[in-house]
Amino acid sequence: MPKNGSRIRNFKNNEHFEHDDRAHNTRRVSFKPGTHKGKNKWTKPMLIMDDLDIDMTGSGGQHMRPKGNFRGRGGRMNSPAPRSHGMAKKRFVAGVLPWYQIIIPYGAKHEKDVVLRALLSYVSPDVFIPHYYKINGNAAVFYVDDVKLAEKLFNADRKIIMSDGFKLMVIVRNAVPNVVVDADMKEKMKLTMAKRYNAATKALDLTKFHADPDLSDIFCALFRPAIMLAAIDIIAENIPDLEALNLNDNKLHGIEHLKALANKLKSLKILYMGDNRIPFIGSLEALKALPLVELYLKGNPLVNRFQDHEIYVSDVRKKFPKLTKLDGVDLPPAIGFDVQEDVTLPPRQQSFLVDPAGQNLVRDFLTQYFAIFDGESRQQLLEAYHEHATMSMAANYLSNDNRNAPTQRLNAYISNSRNLIRITERESRRRYLRSGRLQVVSFLSDLPKTTHDLLGFAVDLLVFTPTMIVLSMNGVYKETTTSGNPTRAFHRTFVIVPNAGGGFCIINDMLFVTNTTKEQEDKAFSSGAVEPAPVAAQPVAQAPPAAPAGQDAEAQKMMLAALSQQTGMNEHWSINCLQETGWDFQRALFVFNQLNSEGKIPPTAFVK
Repeated sequence: MPKNGSRIRNFKNNEHFEHDDRAHNTRRVSFKPGTHKGKNKWTKPMLIMDDLDIDMTGSGGQHMRPKGNFRGRGGRMNSPAPRSHGMAKKRFVAGVLPWYQIIIPYGAKHEKDVVLRALLSYVSPDVFIPHYYKINGNAAVFYVDDVKLAEKLFNADRKIIMSDGFKLMVIVRNAVPNVVVDADMKEKMKLTMAKRYNAATKALDLTKFHADPDLSDIFCALFRPAIMLAAIDIIAENIPDLEALNLNDNKLHGIEHLKALANKLKSLKILYMGDNRIPFIGSLEALKALPLVELYLKGNPLVNRFQDHEIYVSDVRKKFPKLTKLDGVDLPPAIGFDVQEDVTLPPRQQSFLVDPAGQNLVRDFLTQYFAIFDGESRQQLLEAYHEHATMSMAANYLSNDNRNAPTQRLNAYISNSRNLIRITERESRRRYLRSGRLQVVSFLSDLPKTTHDLLGFAVDLLVFTPTMIVLSMNGVYKETTTSGNPTRAFHRTFVIVPNAGGGFCIINDMLFVTNTTKEQEDKAFSSGAVEPAPVAAQPVAQAPPAAPAGQDAEAQKMMLAALSQQTGMNEHWSINCLQETGWDFQRALFVFNQLNSEGKIPPTAFVK
């Protein structure tokens, strides 16, 4: 009878279940009695359904043995049984660490040589070094430091049959041995380093240090920062003047801790770090403070990241500018300055003369030119230029801030600037180039009136031949007719050639104008000469003042006579001019020309 609350549904003949449209199979259930011993004892009762036998005893065999049609969860009766694919095959995955632990379960029941011989035979022709082999319980455990061999050993699992028929199990894990850097370990490292040191060349070879036979019972891999720092301390304590260190093939990856080398091994100049795992060129930043002249990096991933070898060399040399040898190849001399710390640079020169013989000519030429240029009229410069002379001017602001200050604006120059970066049109470039002496002098006359700081010039005589002189200079000047009298900085180049009258004239003039720096403004006109004060006429016969140290009275008289003859000034004014300039004849002549062009020397100075 049905329970209370349940509903009985009467199905009609034409009503079916979900799969009732298929052929009906007759099912039968039966118990197969077996022979028994004793009361109520049966052997393995089996529930038999047409095509499915189920072991009811839970014995160790398969619990369900499908035959023919099969109905799984949510499946249909009579559907084919699923194919048995077995468990997915395990794949080897390389780890981050360069070391792998090899575990041989039940390896203790075989001799070490037997186990290793079987493994070496499987991976042949490759060979591995079993580091730190030991028995742990009933398992044999050792380490390898090669990912390729670790994968081969991983694939050897249950594929090697021992002499007793046992299939050797091999478990591979990415792991490194535990290590404690104690006094005993440091002593062993020290003894091992001692046999690897070459005192004649002050070189220490730590290639594949962890594989040294003297360290076979301890894990001493230098890629572990604690072990590497301990090694550096041992070197610094016992070989402080070490010059060459070989760290090849030590599985080095992160080398940030190697910055200790620069502080503790100041004489280290040769470093080999090939066949390691250094990933990026930026990793070498930790070694930047070392004064390396030779470096070996071949075999590291960072080298393979460069498709262009020249870029690789350039990037390495940026970090080690004194490098002369890289990866065993001599490098060409670097472009730039590589000055040793103990080398004294030559003293700075205000001016450079390719030929000292041109000194007087250059001084006289510039004195006369700028005396006229800073004078009332620049028309007299017509005689200074060649008939077919050319002249161009470019101007630019020192910074964008200069555009905002009224006294810093370069409006008088920008409108005529022949800046080739901005003036790209050919016709405009031609228009801003002045050709012929008339155009040149006319253009110069339209520029603001100026006063140049002649004593602050830096002059370079680049070419000095009978047929051509190339002269460049830079300095500062003030605009005398502009509000605020702003100071400008300039650079100017003259190409000078002989003229028909036996003198010289300018055939090419290039001028660049910009704002002055704060330093230039502070130094501008600081060495300017003081105008001699006019005095009442006195008897000319005066004893000349004492000559400066190292200059006798006879030399002073000759200088005084020469200045008086060249300038036309009387002896009294010539003495004053020489005194004001420290008895520097050339400077005195320079100052005279400047002051005379400005009309600051009174007529009485020329009365003899």
